[in-house]
Amino acid sequence: MSVKPINNFTFKLLKLLVRPVAFFKWQYRYKNTYKIKKGESVVVLSNHQTDLDPLLIHLSFNKLLRTIATDTIFKKGRMGNFIRRMGAIPKRKGVMDMGSLMEMIRICQSGQSLLFFPEGNRTYAEFQYYIADSIGKTIKKLGATLILFNIHGGTGRYPRFASKPRKGKFYGEIVKVMSYEEYNAMDDLELSKLIIDTLKVFDSISGELYKSNKRAEYLERMLFVCPKCGTPHKLISEGSVIRCEHCGLSVNYNEDLTLSSDDPDFKFKRLVEWYNYEKRWIKEYKIKPGEVIFKDSDITLRTSNPNERSLLVSEGDITLTDTKLIFDKVSYDIKDISIASPVSGRKFIFSINDKQYEVRGDKRFNPLKYVFMFNKLDTKMKLTGVDKYYTLEEEGK
Repeated sequence: MSVKPINNFTFKLLKLLVRPVAFFKWQYRYKNTYKIKKGESVVVLSNHQTDLDPLLIHLSFNKLLRTIATDTIFKKGRMGNFIRRMGAIPKRKGVMDMGSLMEMIRICQSGQSLLFFPEGNRTYAEFQYYIADSIGKTIKKLGATLILFNIHGGTGRYPRFASKPRKGKFYGEIVKVMSYEEYNAMDDLELSKLIIDTLKVFDSISGELYKSNKRAEYLERMLFVCPKCGTPHKLISEGSVIRCEHCGLSVNYNEDLTLSSDDPDFKFKRLVEWYNYEKRWIKEYKIKPGEVIFKDSDITLRTSNPNERSLLVSEGDITLTDTKLIFDKVSYDIKDISIASPVSGRKFIFSINDKQYEVRGDKRFNPLKYVFMFNKLDTKMKLTGVDKYYTLEEEGK
């Protein structure tokens, strides 16, 4: 039985409670607001920088926005129940299935409103994740007022690799409002381009500063290969510096979100350049049959299926070979992995035979390297091309 979403009075009460927390604790500001008229349906599209985005965007609107959310958060329990009561719509990570699309159409036709993050992922290194060229055609099917929203400063204040926030400017704004008649007159690809371009936000070119004495802390959740010596698993972060324990390279992560080093061999200025280097390293990696490609300790493997309680499967090591993903108590054939994606700084999910699992590592665990390598090995996700976000194509150019 479905859970009835909260009514608008309860939504307004929640907003009153959230606003002071957002203002004083999270230091978030919103530049403008939009009043959804009686009987009007709107679709809000936004870039995605922090886990707080869905909650904070609501502060700019007078009515509940039914949010499209990854199905991994719809587990049984209080949080899963609250998310369902908020009217969120589950979608599989990395996939826009027909069932979700039909539900979106039904909601808009009933006069309700939607919040949708077309990238489907929080940014790691500022670049914009893949947004399908069909987004314009999809929006036209919904027939609602289109609102394009930008979150700014999230990658500076709450970087995905970090555990603690920085101090700096963090705000949201409505940047464009279009009636159905206005955008329906546009070519589908023209509308798609407008949406994609408007949702691009790069904090490292804003000139804003984000202060912290631990700016680089846990960058190894994203960075795992030294660009000077090419050695993996030797990066360690502390304070504002990440360094390689093999060759001694030391790199500063600056307050303006740029990179710098006294080493003349280090050429990167932005995180996305290092991110792209790692993709090239994965592409060029020579796999030997039966070798251990990656191995990490202190790993927890749990089930992660929507509308089910999470169950512990294994604890201990994780080992990746060319054919197996091995845990202490269970192993899986690489060829059967149909979906995989990072879901936080130190977790990733993977699916096999419609069963979903969550891998959680220690505070310095890097989930990206596993998902990247799944897109090199002979996995089902590589063969079907279902992953549009963590492919080995370079980003942000």
